[in-house]
Order: sequence, then structure tokens, then C-alpha cells
Amino acid sequence: MRKFTSILAVFAFIFALSSGFAFCLADDISGTWVGETEVPDQGTDELTLILEKAGDGYTATISDSFGMLMEAECEDLEYKDNVLTFNFSIYDGYSAMTVYITLEVDGNTMTGQWEIAEGDIGAINMEKKE
Repeated sequence: MRKFTSILAVFAFIFALSSGFAFCLADDISGTWVGETEVPDQGTDELTLILEKAGDGYTATISDSFGMLMEAECEDLEYKDNVLTFNFSIYDGYSAMTVYITLEVDGNTMTGQWEIAEGDIGAINMEKKE
């Protein structure tokens, strides 16, 4: 009986360890994400978001096909309950503005929106490439 209990304990430990390891892997969103959004009066803009694991969180840069974002640093980045939020500053040639991003992560896709203080909002769809 004691041998059976020991074997059962070892299997329980291995299961718990492998479940925790799989959970950590599934939760890692680092990599290159590519997607698009519609920009009012300008059309479809392709986005590239590069997320890197940094300690308990992430750092990120974002760029776009219009050339307005040249690897802009993402600020106030938070990933919690499969929701990624961050913001970045952009200069439109006349003034600087802050863009706020909220994306829901589902496997290798992210969907959500951007918003600026003036009230403009746009949908974002992204897919993990690396």
C-alpha cells in the first residue's frame, strides 16, 4: 500500500509540474504580431507589434505601414486575464497625441481597438507571426 501511495504521489507531482509548465507556455504572448486597422480619412494601416518578455511583464514596440510609427515604445503595458493594454504617443505633423490600445488575446490572434482622447476609435485585428 505504501508503494502505491508513493507512486501516486510521484504521478501527482509530475502532473502538477507539467500542468504549470504548459500554463506558463500558453500564457506567453511574446513575439511578432501583424495586423491592420482602419484610420479615418487615410485607409487601412498595417501594424507590427513586437512583444518581448521582461521579468514578470512585457516590453513592446509598434510600427505601421504609413510610417507614422517608427518602432514607437509602448507605455503602461499590462497583460492580465488575456487582455493586453498599452498606449503610445504619435506625432501627426501638427501635434502629439496618445493612442490607447486594448486587445483581447485568443491563442495566436488578438482583436480589439485603439482610441484617442478626441474620441476616434478603430478596430484592430492581429495575428502572431513568430
